[in-house]
Amino acid sequence: MPTRKQRRRRAKDFRHDMRVFEVDPEGNEIPLAELRTPDERKPKVRQQQAKSKSGRPIKEPPLPSWHRAVRRGGTMGGLMLVAFLFVLKSGPLPQRIGIGLFYGLAFIPLTYWIDRTAYRTYQRRLAKQATKT
Repeated sequence: MPTRKQRRRRAKDFRHDMRVFEVDPEGNEIPLAELRTPDERKPKVRQQQAKSKSGRPIKEPPLPSWHRAVRRGGTMGGLMLVAFLFVLKSGPLPQRIGIGLFYGLAFIPLTYWIDRTAYRTYQRRLAKQATKT
């Protein structure tokens, strides 16, 4: 059984058509066209992906969800609450707790809005690219 490296090299040879003949164990030269399976002979069709201005594919952002927003925004809000309680010592304790909770709760809709904006921007790019081609 060929190793992974050998399989990769063979696949590369087929992709780039570097060799015209393959030598079998008996020393006979066999054209590569006869060695290829019908699947290897067909050109591969790639899916259309959104691309940035530099030409790299853009990673599809996940659908915005409140569950993810609560998880991420709540984590950031908890960190802000800790920062207001222990790091920033100005003002009385109830005021610092109130400000920390306000920031903690404000991060949740902010995180959802950012996710929604990123997803909508991605969808617009896909639609724009589909109309070009």
